[in-house]
Amino acid sequence: MSSRSGKRIIVFFASLVLALTGICAEPSPAKVVGLKNNGGIWWFTAPDGQPFLSIGVNHVEPVYWRAQGDGQFATNTYGSDFLLPDGEINDRSPGAKVWANRVATNLTSWGFNTLGMHTPPLNCLRSFENIYFVVELKIPISWGWNMKRQQMHQAFKRNPVDVFSDEFAATVDANAKEVAGAYADNPRVLGYVYTDGPPWALDTDKATEKSMNDAERIIHPWVLALMNRPATAKGKQAWVALLKQRYASPGDAGRTYAVPASSWNDLAAKTGWSAVDDSAKAGEDSRAFLHDIIRQWYSVRKDAIRRYDSNHLILGDKLNVNRDARDMEEMSAVLRIMKDYVDLTCMQYYAPFSEQKAVLARIYAETQKPVLNGDTTYFRNDAQKKGDEFYTAMGETYARELAALFALPYYIGYHHCGYIRGFNLPYQNAVEKGDSKEIARLEKTKYRPGFISEFEEPIEPMLAPLIQAISNCPAVHRGATAAISRP
Repeated sequence: MSSRSGKRIIVFFASLVLALTGICAEPSPAKVVGLKNNGGIWWFTAPDGQPFLSIGVNHVEPVYWRAQGDGQFATNTYGSDFLLPDGEINDRSPGAKVWANRVATNLTSWGFNTLGMHTPPLNCLRSFENIYFVVELKIPISWGWNMKRQQMHQAFKRNPVDVFSDEFAATVDANAKEVAGAYADNPRVLGYVYTDGPPWALDTDKATEKSMNDAERIIHPWVLALMNRPATAKGKQAWVALLKQRYASPGDAGRTYAVPASSWNDLAAKTGWSAVDDSAKAGEDSRAFLHDIIRQWYSVRKDAIRRYDSNHLILGDKLNVNRDARDMEEMSAVLRIMKDYVDLTCMQYYAPFSEQKAVLARIYAETQKPVLNGDTTYFRNDAQKKGDEFYTAMGETYARELAALFALPYYIGYHHCGYIRGFNLPYQNAVEKGDSKEIARLEKTKYRPGFISEFEEPIEPMLAPLIQAISNCPAVHRGATAAISRP
């Protein structure tokens, strides 16, 4: 064999090896936001691998321009086509780009880097390379922010949300395909969030408690809704399967609910559950089945996202810790279920650090995953301070809170509830209805905190201490004490 022929053979086999390697190699993961634990201290990581903390704002939206005719200010500033007839921003208008540039300039100059939840998915806002954004995966649900028990029962009667059903899986899959599929390689996505304040715990409105039957008072609304489904429904079948695990016979199970039953099919066929003979056992059944529902809710949603996006963080629901922390044992049980299906714990928590500290430590101890407060503020009600003095005190409060929170090694995100100062939505609805009594009542609540006025004037006395505190947050966090271990 000539040396020339030998070289050709070597080159051929080398090329073949490279080709086969290329075929068999796993595709490299997209460069997106991730998480990192560095010596017990957690961070988000940017697409280039650099650690960062998410400092964000929610409600970057035109809703406050609806109050007191301020929509006129918006159209005068950004053009007559800036707002749509329903009051939302016209993403295609020239003024939308001008407005979004102003938003981005404000946020980056103050030190913010994230558009949080409750911000409309406008292309004009999601086009900035130096600002991350949260993506909501919205599907039809039966709860609203902080609904009371009676409201929740009515909502679940209208829409039981059978998480065990094929229809639910198909709805979640279609939503993930449309949304997560579109953002799978987007480096500016912080992560996917589901809903606001899921009903893992409930408050009862004392005024309506007397109108509820025994089952409604004791059994969780979501559980009761699936109990009342027909025998063919998968949620009902899951309920009966739970009863089989917890009771020796269908008769024993039926006696807890004053339901005569000689077979499990009798219980499956039963709808309209309203009585309870053993409130302790019924409460335990309800809690156990709610945990099954929670597990199914999170597992189906995670699986759907991962079919279309294997890269981005799953933030899950924005938990209402303000309410859920009243029952720490139940909150801990939910966290232990949830932690296998999310990448961090996302929450809404309005409280000073002195109240948050022990609760946050408990949350981390249960999950061993970092914490993102996805909706927060600290309402300082100080009637003795007015004008600039009031805003200076508020800014100093925010600065102290940020320093204390980011000194926790697992606390990696703070998203403020509001960009524009303004009255809340109930106030605006009252204005539109001409309800003078409700307007007068709501005006006493003052404004939702924000960093600019409804006329886009920066509130400098509040911003000055806040900006300084934000700039110090990375250094504060780097000096955090190593994370606590699992109990």
